[in-house]
Amino acid sequence: MNSSTAYPTLDPKELAFLQKFYNDTCAEHGFEGKSLAAQDLAARIMLSYQKGARTESDLARHVNA
Repeated sequence: MNSSTAYPTLDPKELAFLQKFYNDTCAEHGFEGKSLAAQDLAARIMLSYQKGARTESDLARHVNA
């Protein structure tokens, strides 16, 4: 299996969008930098994005479920 197919790369715009969503959500919930809660949030964001969530509202609905 080609690793680039299994783990597609993000373009800078996508990465910036996800980083902003992560930062905003961490601030909203009071998560600290490398806490388990912040790490879990990052994983849920990436999984949701990989499954097709492409807007802030879609991501919020998936990660807050």
